[in-house]
Amino acid sequence: MNKPVDIFVPNLIAADEISRTVYLTNTEQYALDRADVETWQLRAAQSRFEQLMPRVAALHDQAEQNKVTRVDQLDAIVPLLFNHTVYKSYPISLVEKNRFDMLTQWLQRSTTVDISGVDVSQCGGLDEWMETLERETPLQVYHTSGTSGKLSFFARTTLERDLWNDGWVKMFEGIGDEPSIVLAQPDSPRLPVIYPSARFGRYMAQRLVKYLAEKVSPTPDQCYTMNNGTLSADLMTLSGRIRIAQAKGELSKMKLSDAQKIAMKRYLDETEKRPAEMAAFFEVMMDKLKGKRVFIFSQSSYLTQAAKEGIARGVRGVFAPDSWANYGGGGKGVVLPDNWQELIHEFSGISAFKQGYGMTEITGSMGMCPKGHYHFQKFVIPFLLTPDGSKALPREGRQTGRFGALDLAAQHLWGGLITGDKLTIEWDTACGCGRKGAYVVGPISRYDESVTGDDKISCAATVDNTDAALQTLLAV
Repeated sequence: MNKPVDIFVPNLIAADEISRTVYLTNTEQYALDRADVETWQLRAAQSRFEQLMPRVAALHDQAEQNKVTRVDQLDAIVPLLFNHTVYKSYPISLVEKNRFDMLTQWLQRSTTVDISGVDVSQCGGLDEWMETLERETPLQVYHTSGTSGKLSFFARTTLERDLWNDGWVKMFEGIGDEPSIVLAQPDSPRLPVIYPSARFGRYMAQRLVKYLAEKVSPTPDQCYTMNNGTLSADLMTLSGRIRIAQAKGELSKMKLSDAQKIAMKRYLDETEKRPAEMAAFFEVMMDKLKGKRVFIFSQSSYLTQAAKEGIARGVRGVFAPDSWANYGGGGKGVVLPDNWQELIHEFSGISAFKQGYGMTEITGSMGMCPKGHYHFQKFVIPFLLTPDGSKALPREGRQTGRFGALDLAAQHLWGGLITGDKLTIEWDTACGCGRKGAYVVGPISRYDESVTGDDKISCAATVDNTDAALQTLLAV
C-alpha cells in the first residue's frame, strides 16, 4: 500500500456532513427511532471506510487481514475495530533512545495527515516531540495516563480536538424539563471554572481545560487550576515504567539518566505536597468564589477530599446552588467512602452534578440521564462483543459484554475501537427519560487484564516513594 498522504490547507480542516452531527442539540440527537439512526449510521460508516481505508495504513492493513472490502451491515464493522492496545503498539525503546523519527513513522500509520517531513531529530522527549508535530502540522496529539508503562497516542487534528470538546459540553444539555445548561455557545452563560489539577498538557483533561478557559469562563484568568504546571508526558511514561518494574520486583535493574532522576524526584516531591496544595487551593476558591455560580470539573477523589476537609471545619454550601459540576474517574487509587457523593453535595452546595461516561478515544461524553442511564449519540455506533473482542453479541434485548464503538466524528483517523470496559446495553426497551435508542444500564466495570491484554498495575498516579529500592534508583 502507498503511504497515506494529506496536504494541510488550514481553511479546509472543517467538519463534514457526518461529523457535524456532533453539533446537534440533545433533543435532536435522541429524537429518532433506533432503526432510523442505524440506517444513517450504516451509510455513514460505509462512507468513512471508503474515505479512510486507502489513506490510513493501520485501517488498510486490518481490512486486508480480515478480508473486509465493504461495510454492508453494522456487524461488518467489528473486524475493523482496533484493539485499544494498537495505540501503544510502538516499541518503548523508541522513547528510551529518543528515536522520535521512528515514533513519527509509527504514528503516521493512524492518520491521513502527512507528518513524514517533520524534523523531530532534535527532540529530547515526548513533550517536545508532540509540540513539534503540532507546530508543523494540524495534529493535536492526545495521550493517555500510561498506567501500563506506555502512553497511548491518538493523532487527532485541530478539527477532531474541537469536535471532542464541543461533544463533551453537550452532556449538560437536558431534554424536556430536565435540569439543563447550554455551554460554549455565543449566548451561553459564562461561569468561573474550577479544575483542581495542572493547567497544561496533552492529556484529555488538560486539553479540555484550555477549551473551558476560552469558551466557558468569563475570562481565561477565571479558569482556576491548582497550579500553572504541565502534566508532562515524559514524566507520566517514566512513572508508569517505574510502577511496572516495582510490581515485578525489577526496580533495581532500571537505569535512569541523571536528568530523569532529577525530574522523577521533583515529581515525587510534588506528589507528597499535593494534599496540602489541594487544601490550599480550595481555601482560595472558597475565599474568591463563595456564594457565586461556578462550573467545577474534577476527579471524584479530589472533590471528596476537599469536601471531607471542608465539612470537618464546618464549611458547607460553598457555591451558589445553581452552579454546575462534573465529576468522574472513580477513586483513581483512592478508596472513596460510601457517602462520597453526599459529602460533595453537602460541601459544595451544588445540586446540578452531571456524571458522564466517556474516554479519550471517543468524541465527547455521555451524560447520565435522570433514570441513571447513558445514551449513545448518533455519531457513535455501539457494539457489545464477546470478552475476547472477536464476535458481536446480538443487538437485541439486554446484553452484557465488552464495549466496542465506531466514532463517526473522526475524519482524519479511524474511530473504530475495542475497549476494556464491561457494559450492559438495553437495545429495545425505551428509557423512561424520553431519549430514543440503545443505552447503557447498570454499573460499568473493566475486564481483567488477562482478557484485554493490558499490563496495568494500578490507576494510581504515584509510585511508592518509601520503597528502599526506589530510593536507591533515584539517588542523585
